Amino acid sequence: MTRLLLDEHISPALVRKLGEKGLYAEAVAHVGLSGKPDEHIWNYALEHDFTVVTTNARDFIRLLNVEVHPGLIVLRESGLTRDEQWDRIQPIIDHILESSDDDFLLNKLVEISAAGEWEIREIPKP
Repeated sequence: MTRLLLDEHISPALVRKLGEKGLYAEAVAHVGLSGKPDEHIWNYALEHDFTVVTTNARDFIRLLNVEVHPGLIVLRESGLTRDEQWDRIQPIIDHILESSDDDFLLNKLVEISAAGEWEIREIPKP
């Protein structure tokens, strides 16, 4: 099952919306990681099998230098409202759920550049 960890700039209210889609999600604020360095958040995600959802592309993409990771979803736009964030994330969630693959995001980077505009890449390359 896909598990998502929402970084600080992603609305914690999306935890409920993701739950309504049947996904397990946590916000960093709810697990004591607010204000922690990205490395701590990434290590928590790795240890607990969470795909990180963030707007902090530069720092988290740099952390993808591991052999196996549970995935990273990056919103390339910042300053979005909760509804705008959901409008960008929801199509990815629908795509993941349609795949019926519990490991769909394994070693994947999903970059969302705008509403309805996203790309999935495998990192590291196989």
